[in-house]
Amino acid sequence: MRVFENRASAVLYRFLKSNATTKPFLLPANVCPIVPLTFLKAGVTFEFIDIDKTHGMNQQICLERLKTKNYSGILFVHAYGRLFENTDFYGFIKDIDSSIYIIDDRCLCIPRLDSKVQKNIDLELYSTGYAKYVELSYGGWGIIRDDLNYEQFLIKYKEIDFEEQMTYIRKCLDAGLKYEGDVNDWLDGGSLDSAQIYMEQVEEKLYLTNVHKQRINAIYEYYLSPYINWTKDYQSWRFVFEVEQRDVCLKKIFDAGFFAGTNFPSVAFLFKGEHLPFAEQEQNRLLNLFNDFRVDEKFARQICEVITTCYK
Repeated sequence: MRVFENRASAVLYRFLKSNATTKPFLLPANVCPIVPLTFLKAGVTFEFIDIDKTHGMNQQICLERLKTKNYSGILFVHAYGRLFENTDFYGFIKDIDSSIYIIDDRCLCIPRLDSKVQKNIDLELYSTGYAKYVELSYGGWGIIRDDLNYEQFLIKYKEIDFEEQMTYIRKCLDAGLKYEGDVNDWLDGGSLDSAQIYMEQVEEKLYLTNVHKQRINAIYEYYLSPYINWTKDYQSWRFVFEVEQRDVCLKKIFDAGFFAGTNFPSVAFLFKGEHLPFAEQEQNRLLNLFNDFRVDEKFARQICEVITTCYK
């Protein structure tokens, strides 16, 4: 079945509340902070797994952990919108314990528009919120196995609580502090007016987004090809690559009046006080360039001129 909500995090929350989740979940260290915050609100415990060189959850560590302790499930994030081929990985998990829930977080991926349930996946999650591949500033959906539960639990929401949560989390990440906030009414559990109209908007925006991203990425590839060290399957959500002295390059970009992004930081210390070395090391290396409707071809060419000076 496919379910729709005003936020993908509400789909995750209602899935967790609707199904038996008495044991912890495993999450990757570089997951968006909204995800562990949703687990906290749902009253579901979690532990973190370090990532590997793919920037996805380290699958070997995950499988070893599942063999030594009981868990309710895992949540795998397709980092930077790269579509990981996880058929074997998910199969190994179900071989260990068929009751383990597998949540496939594709919120940064190119949306899959059909509703077919894929093998060994219990919840496949998509979002069209802020800065997602298709950005409508609202909306998300989940594809759930038909034999699982999904109940429309009431979720109280206050916009001021959401704003305060985001400000506090950013403060903690910047200062290296542990999260000690209140799980208040920050989660928007509102329903969509029409799932049909929403999906029509998604499909229309998806086409326009594909065309725009291909045009902008082509410019980045042309000017930055000598420096690109990440494969094209990481370049759909944004244009991701490594640069030496990233913070110096980032400063040059902003000083010139442009903007760029950094990669997802480790949140293992934020929520658990743990240092996971690979995720912490990797969070300082990557630069991502916008390829959405915030930028045009002129912007792309000019920011490339700035970036090339970082290599000279």
